[in-house]
Amino acid sequence: MRLYRSLAAGAASLALLATLSGCGSDSETKTGADSVFGSDGSGSSGDSGSANLPSAKTLRDVQEFITGAGLPCDNLTDDESAQGTPSEGFLGPSNDDDDATQKAEADAWKISKSGFCGETRSDTGGWIIYLPSDMKGFQENYRKQAQEFAKEDGWTDKLARGRFLFGADFIVDPTNYQASKTLLEAGLLLENCDPSFKAPDGYRVQDAQASGCVLTNYLLDPLDQ
Repeated sequence: MRLYRSLAAGAASLALLATLSGCGSDSETKTGADSVFGSDGSGSSGDSGSANLPSAKTLRDVQEFITGAGLPCDNLTDDESAQGTPSEGFLGPSNDDDDATQKAEADAWKISKSGFCGETRSDTGGWIIYLPSDMKGFQENYRKQAQEFAKEDGWTDKLARGRFLFGADFIVDPTNYQASKTLLEAGLLLENCDPSFKAPDGYRVQDAQASGCVLTNYLLDPLDQ
């Protein structure tokens, strides 16, 4: 298994993400995708990292969520070597070919299944889909990597630049971040681990499952940094 883009290798992608401005201001508004898949509805916005987030249980369900949001998500596959998938591969469960280091890195993400749809070379890119066995473990591992990267790099704003888009029980990693705005408008949220973060009025914020982090639909504008 090839592990897709370490956080350090993804710095350029994070910078691209930061060029997006905040999306949407009404956390109660339901999009077409929301109306099909609903929300998890497992509690108030402050007591669970999955509260009021779209839910999709299988790769096919997530594909339907993405297309329901108006984005192309053709050629769904769980083969990281398939045509159109990212050349770096993507995260997934460890396998017998992994050495001890690779196995430890893969296991830390707590992913039970992963797949891809779309086309990396198209204008809108593609979508890596993760179904975690432990959402809290996934979010905590991202927080750990973000903190380590911010410490090494010296740019603490990396903590506020979410790379993954979270639903209640699935995660989307876009290969074209300019298209991420649509999925945020469809109800997915980004993980923000900046301890000084405060979203402007009107944006959605709720506790993440990772301690010290929140999920939000607010994206930093580089002009405000």
